[in-house]
Amino acid sequence: MITIQQIRNSTNKIIALGNHEPIIQSILDFDYFSGKKQGSVVGIVAGRAGFSKYFFGRQEILIPTLVTLGSDLEGRAQPGGKVRPPSNLWFLNLLSGRRALSSTLAILQGPTLKEVSNPEGEGRTFPKFSGGVIFAENVPELHSLQIISTIYDQSSTKLVVGPASVGLLVPGVLKLGPIGGITPTQILESKIIQPGSVAVLSASGGMCNELINVAIQAGHRLSFALSFGGDRFPILSPRDAFLLAQSDPVTKTVLYYGELGGEDEYELVKLKQEGKFTKPVIAHIAGTVASLFPESPQFGHAKAKADKQRVTAFSKRKALASVGFQVSNSFTEFIEFVTKIRSL
Repeated sequence: MITIQQIRNSTNKIIALGNHEPIIQSILDFDYFSGKKQGSVVGIVAGRAGFSKYFFGRQEILIPTLVTLGSDLEGRAQPGGKVRPPSNLWFLNLLSGRRALSSTLAILQGPTLKEVSNPEGEGRTFPKFSGGVIFAENVPELHSLQIISTIYDQSSTKLVVGPASVGLLVPGVLKLGPIGGITPTQILESKIIQPGSVAVLSASGGMCNELINVAIQAGHRLSFALSFGGDRFPILSPRDAFLLAQSDPVTKTVLYYGELGGEDEYELVKLKQEGKFTKPVIAHIAGTVASLFPESPQFGHAKAKADKQRVTAFSKRKALASVGFQVSNSFTEFIEFVTKIRSL
């Protein structure tokens, strides 16, 4: 699997599946504010051949739209520009949950996209996708399991987050999704173009952005952030997300938001016990209110339901605290813990 440091050290380009204008424009705004000379979105699979108008700073640009993922981009570059094979090519799947399986499997099977303006006049191709984001919620569980099986059959070389993910963020380098905000004001105020040492990992997309805000308001900056998604079977597990943070030399502290339901936090406990994760963690597990009901209710995410004592929010908090994670009893206390992180 690609590492966060490899992402920082590479050129990153994006193919979007679906033309969601606010999200795509937010990526271009992030690129512009980060000081890039060009936007990272090089094509949009929109079911038609043509162009879509966007802005890069004050300049109006045209991004090629493709009929299918297999369509080539030859002769379709922005005026005066070239689409070259990037070091890392990412997908941003903005299609509905019903279409997530077929579209993601097409990506994983390696479509051919020809290079534009190849000086050698030959049909060189883009490298395979390094990974991507599945934005849609409520992807059928069988479909999620099939995607997971396909990825791991390929030796787990791709970094894919979702379903139900707001994306992946590496400050100043890559914004893959609405993570960190979708308006220019939100992007600037969230300071996501400025690198730091705090990683944000969250099941919830909304709370991922909230944790980013908490960290920034406390005076910290991010090393990276991602939402692995609130569906029952996320493609990138919390365990693997923690290993990404462990292997990242820039990350010094992890902020983690989890929920009742599922066994993920016990995998984190095991990582800590085995010495495979050693960095400080501030964690909050939501859902203690479920104990007030005769039977545990179903919360907003597919996984957020405790069908046994072991997966209640109280039990998970106790397990994480037992191995040295700093676990809050309320979100107010979580914010207090974050404000006390030493400047690194």
